[in-house]
Amino acid sequence: MKTKERILITSNDLFNRNGVQAITTNHIAKALKMSPGNLYFHYRNKEEILQELFKRMCSETYQIWKQKSSTLVTPLEFIDSNFEVYWKFRFFHREMYSLRRKDPALAKMWKKHILKMMGLMNIIYKEWSRTGILAVLDGVSEKTYISEALLAMSTTYLQFFEHADRVPTKSTIERGKKHVARMLYPYVVGETRDSFDKFFKT
Repeated sequence: MKTKERILITSNDLFNRNGVQAITTNHIAKALKMSPGNLYFHYRNKEEILQELFKRMCSETYQIWKQKSSTLVTPLEFIDSNFEVYWKFRFFHREMYSLRRKDPALAKMWKKHILKMMGLMNIIYKEWSRTGILAVLDGVSEKTYISEALLAMSTTYLQFFEHADRVPTKSTIERGKKHVARMLYPYVVGETRDSFDKFFKT
């Protein structure tokens, strides 16, 4: 495994476990058993590592959307896949508000990411409506409401638990999946609605 990859994997793990503020480049170098100078050869500072991890999170997210738009999985499968990425990069979803205030470059990347997600959500919702998975929605305002509400919930869910002085666990993610599913529930129809009912009982 290349050194740059090892740095990213270790950094992501440390940020997830301890929070970004508590971890310095010295901590990362120590965990990798390398000198700080060697780490700086690959990444100039912690901000550069964070930006690279954010790009990776976005890439993995878009890959899910790309695959799902072509195979048209169910909404529940879609929610599950996206929340797995949220968990993998959970420190971003716990701390993004403060991180983007400190790093203007990361703030721009976040805004671009959210705008892209809004566009992708509109595409897949149209496809779900066309195939009878979701009810056909009239008007732009209702579609916008669904997209904004689901994004707001899914991207800030872990931050809520952080502020509530609770430590998010994998079970927290499972609850998050159900919360997002409940927001989408009024719009699902047919057999998809039956699958949602079964999901809520598990």
